[in-house]
Amino acid sequence: MSTLEKTIVLLNALPESQIETIYSFVQFLSSQQTTEKPADMESLDNILGKIVGAVPDTGKTLEEYREERIKDRYEIID
Repeated sequence: MSTLEKTIVLLNALPESQIETIYSFVQFLSSQQTTEKPADMESLDNILGKIVGAVPDTGKTLEEYREERIKDRYEIID
């Protein structure tokens, strides 16, 4: 008989209020468990490939993008 089966037998003999207390404690213990990251994580190259493809390439240089953003943000409108 497994530990879980033995525990169920014992729980059947307890009043409902004590079972709720035990359940709350087990729920707390469960929430404290740290989950390990899966060993087959995506490679950094795959992740970067997905991010890079999110913004279309318009052929502008980084400096051109910067100037455009500054102009849009701080341009004085008459």
